[in-house]
Amino acid sequence: MLTSTADDLATPKVASIGRDVVLLTWDVPHAERGSPQSLKSNGEDIWPSASLRLSLPGGGARLFWVFQRPSHERSDLALRIETRSLGTSVTINHDAAPAPADAEDLIDGIDSPGRVALASALFNVWGAMFRLRRDRIFIDLLDDLLSRMAPSPGQAVAIAQIADDFVLARTSLVTGFGKIDAIYTFGRNGPTRIPALPHRIRNGKDGRDVVHLLIDRSLIPTDAPLLILIGPGGLSVRRLLKPDARLPTIERWFHEQAQAAPGLREHVLREIAERSAAGPAYALELQLRSPLRPRRLSSSLTAPSAEIVSALATSAGTLVTGWYRDPVNLFAGIEIGSAENEPRDLTKELFTFPVEVAGPATGSRLGATGFAVLAPTSTGAAQNLQPRFHLRLKSGARHALVPRPQPADPSEARAMALRAIPAQHVDQTVLAQVLRPAIADLHAQVRHRIGHPTIRRIGVSPQRPKASMIIPLYRNLEFLRFQIAAFAADPWIRANAELIYVLDSPEQAQEVEHLLGGLHLIYGLPVILVVMERNGGYARANNVGASVAQGDVLALVNSDIIPVASGWLEAMATRLNGRRRIGAVGPKLLFEDGSIQHAGMYFSQDHRGYWLNQHFHKGMPRDYAPACEERVVPAVTGACIVTTRSLFESVGGFTEDYVVGDYEDSDLCLKITMTERKIAYVPDIELYHLERRSMSLNAEYMRGIAWQYNCALHTERWRDVMIAAMQTGRPRKGRNVAI
Repeated sequence: MLTSTADDLATPKVASIGRDVVLLTWDVPHAERGSPQSLKSNGEDIWPSASLRLSLPGGGARLFWVFQRPSHERSDLALRIETRSLGTSVTINHDAAPAPADAEDLIDGIDSPGRVALASALFNVWGAMFRLRRDRIFIDLLDDLLSRMAPSPGQAVAIAQIADDFVLARTSLVTGFGKIDAIYTFGRNGPTRIPALPHRIRNGKDGRDVVHLLIDRSLIPTDAPLLILIGPGGLSVRRLLKPDARLPTIERWFHEQAQAAPGLREHVLREIAERSAAGPAYALELQLRSPLRPRRLSSSLTAPSAEIVSALATSAGTLVTGWYRDPVNLFAGIEIGSAENEPRDLTKELFTFPVEVAGPATGSRLGATGFAVLAPTSTGAAQNLQPRFHLRLKSGARHALVPRPQPADPSEARAMALRAIPAQHVDQTVLAQVLRPAIADLHAQVRHRIGHPTIRRIGVSPQRPKASMIIPLYRNLEFLRFQIAAFAADPWIRANAELIYVLDSPEQAQEVEHLLGGLHLIYGLPVILVVMERNGGYARANNVGASVAQGDVLALVNSDIIPVASGWLEAMATRLNGRRRIGAVGPKLLFEDGSIQHAGMYFSQDHRGYWLNQHFHKGMPRDYAPACEERVVPAVTGACIVTTRSLFESVGGFTEDYVVGDYEDSDLCLKITMTERKIAYVPDIELYHLERRSMSLNAEYMRGIAWQYNCALHTERWRDVMIAAMQTGRPRKGRNVAI
């Protein structure tokens, strides 16, 4: 039973759009602004409820209310409907269930935009709000509505399969369709919203845009599936052709089609990466298997030319380097492309410097302008190995530039970043604004992927050693035999120390284990071999070794250190602690010719404002008098530093954000001084140091700017403390030093 107290108005209609979900529609003759005002029962607003207002021809409006009828109601439901200027009452009989809503009745007299708005409300709001998407009454209503709004739907075709989980589908839309807000598949079991982000290629020639999207196979209905695209100004219904077994793989599609549509390729990669846990790895593999063809504008004596050399994507930005030649002053700028947005102009942000590039003739060289910039990195889980760029000319021409595939491994990418700009052109500005953010991010990625070490014991080490000797190994094994022979000849080391080698070049594990096993048979000296899963650098290798150590004293020793005589470690260990509060000690280190390599370290400032590590009396004779005085120094080298395990652990060990291996030792010493402990130089302990033999094997350090990066980081962190150390003779706490 339904009654209305407003005889001069149309009677509201009551219908069902699902179990216990009521739809009220009321046509009013006045153009009421805004949404319907209220729906009340016994003077109280009904909740939850939803409403919609659609215009009718002639200035009237059709008002919709949707609400959940209370399941506990045992009597007729009396409702009061009100707008700004109108009101009426409705009674819904408890014993008579409303008939299902009729799609034709709902859209009768409503124009096309109004029908789209109604469909959008049903799909996007009412279905979810009242949990109707699997309700038979609701499904039948949607099916009827869609058949009336799109009696002859177009097609959406699956064009490639992605593993066993997704398909890439293609369809089209009229160019004026506007934004796509929601996408659904629809079948006999109702609508399912899919999380696809559509990619539109605006055509314009035939008035239609090409649309691609990834669809989860499990979300495609088995019976006559439809694809529904809904936006503020449109609704598109497409018959979705079910994929079959002959569908090409996405790898094949990338190889055959993606070269011509790089923006779509990037979109697909990002969608793959974000739609499943394995997606990022799959997207990376696709790029490695099916890279884009690199594109450059060839060098010419008279016309502009350009190349993108590197484009390393990091969370801090994409480190872009390249060059251009502009012999006739036509250069207008460099742009970076985007799969979804307009290209971004990088021209004003370019840091430029002179370079030489290969000319058109074999062996010829031409002067060019090198450039570097930290560009925004596209959001998303996909790592883009080949971002797209354009060289823009004053004529309006835009020439595509595509770099070679960038390194997928962060350690290789870090090495490229360290070599991105010739060292002579790197000043504080470009280091801080362009290089450091990208290198720091890549270094953090490297640290995150180092993994867990493997421990192999050769012989039986002392159960309760007094000292633990930690020696990182990286590629250079030239001095290992001499070092172990010297250690084995030292009675105190044999009786009281454990020997821990940390192999930071794991590809040598078999060779090193065989070598150490043979040396154990010769000298009987037990060895613990810790094999890193990946190269982690000097700081991580020492920290891992310290985590394995059992001794109260730690001797951090380089693999190119050879003792002059026995008893050196015992003598250094006795200097620790005591009344002088010595936290760490370092020995006199000698070059092969007997001259001094290290007699303690101090800090000095260069012309750029960086603070450098310097060695006292370097190059002087070993018996040079000032170098023969035991004293407190600002720092000692990490080639051989002895401290206590408890102190090492309390300051966090070596700081691991320095790249490759430089400045970690002075950083550790400065952290120790922040605990009010001193650093001592002990001249009567002499060891040979064949300096930087392992470092010379590291291409990142020798051909890049690692030392500049580390120096800048060290200076920023410790400037105030180093100034105080050099003014007063010893470090003191600064105001803003992180320990």
